[in-house]
Amino acid sequence: MPRLAVAVVSVLAAAASICGSAGQAGAQYVPYGPFEVYPSQIYREGPGFKLWHDGLVLHPGILAELGYDSNVLLASKSGQAGVLRLLAHVDLATLSPQRLGGAKPRIEFRVGAGLEYRQFFSADPRVGGAQQVNAQSSANLTLWPGDPFTLRAYNHFLVTNDARNLEVANWQSFAPRIYDRLGLLATYRPRNGPLEIGLGESFRVDHYVQDTLQKSRALSNDINLYGQLRVLPETLVKLELRSSYIGFYGQGAPMPPSAPLRIIAGAQTMLLPFLGASMYLGYGNSLHYGLPDMTMPGASGGQLVGDVTRARYSNFVGGFEARLRMWKRIQLSAGWARDFFDSIYATYFRDDRLYVHYEHALWRSLAVRGLLDVYLRDYGTLITASAFGYDGYLRNQTRRSDVLTSFQVEAVFRPLSWIEVGASYTVLDDTTDFGFDYQAIVSQDPSTGRIEYELQHISAAFVKHVLLFKVDLAY
Repeated sequence: MPRLAVAVVSVLAAAASICGSAGQAGAQYVPYGPFEVYPSQIYREGPGFKLWHDGLVLHPGILAELGYDSNVLLASKSGQAGVLRLLAHVDLATLSPQRLGGAKPRIEFRVGAGLEYRQFFSADPRVGGAQQVNAQSSANLTLWPGDPFTLRAYNHFLVTNDARNLEVANWQSFAPRIYDRLGLLATYRPRNGPLEIGLGESFRVDHYVQDTLQKSRALSNDINLYGQLRVLPETLVKLELRSSYIGFYGQGAPMPPSAPLRIIAGAQTMLLPFLGASMYLGYGNSLHYGLPDMTMPGASGGQLVGDVTRARYSNFVGGFEARLRMWKRIQLSAGWARDFFDSIYATYFRDDRLYVHYEHALWRSLAVRGLLDVYLRDYGTLITASAFGYDGYLRNQTRRSDVLTSFQVEAVFRPLSWIEVGASYTVLDDTTDFGFDYQAIVSQDPSTGRIEYELQHISAAFVKHVLLFKVDLAY
């Protein structure tokens, strides 16, 4: 594939609220899946430039990162490289109520965009001097904030060749992908009381650019209805119903369509002034349909592999979290969560996530954080290995499970309100005995043109280390 490719900048996976303070504003960029290949960025701007009679504020900035990536392609045979990232980002937003002197705005919005140039320096021919131009944009609009009826619209777009949820489409090259999510959320609070009712709708596109990966192109639609009630000043209970549709539209796509359903009840509260907790529990079903046809060789080529009774997820979803704040400088959170997601490898995958997050404001604007996340991942019925250009699964496997571990430490310092310097180290580890078989060319007779093949194996397990040093100028 060409050296110039498109890659990723983190985007919102759901509608983000407009936020700010008298001293600085925060542009909300969060991961769009359980994992980020590079550390997630939260850009914290300074006061910005006021525009349009002080009703708007512009936050420009540029981020530079230099470091080392031990496994650019997330492959069992790592391809290490030096990496340079230059990211120009800009946000235009309405002023927060605090900066408006307490006035109640009728409209709030934030429009953001980022353009990143990423350069690799590697002796591995799979990586070489690959260059990537990354781009993302996000837009959030809120009408009548603080009123009984509020309407929020959002759109998030990016081009990326980083894997979503660490599901690598191709271990030998980058896999450019276009992502877009458009959504609308309406909320109603009768008399601005403790009850809130919400109805949301969103549409998502995941489009792999390469024709060889067109079978993994997907469209999805989500509708969610919820009601939440504040029963005490610090206690909230919530009931939510979420229905989706997921279809893979690429030519010859082996994955059956699905209409996932979730019904969830939860609560969050402050147990003590320094201790908070939340818990939710419910039922989820991936609701795949057309499964009998998918396993009949005469009808569809036998596109599913293994036990078809595992093709649907039908089990509980839930989670709990405890949050501890000590001496106003230390924040500690720990929890567990279970959910299921659409996959390019199988009819679904289920994650049991265990995590511990630690943040500490050491001194003035010097802060450190440590994030440990472990995902116990189990896949439903697999699709045929030929969908990815392989001849079969290693040792004729028909089931797959992984243990994914992500650990990140970061230290940042802000000498001025618009300058941040820092360093981060991240390790990503995928432990699994799963793999693929493929026919590799071992020799070719120059006179007859006869080619000799040999069956070889590739493991899906990998380890990746990333060390980055950054300077962020964000006004």
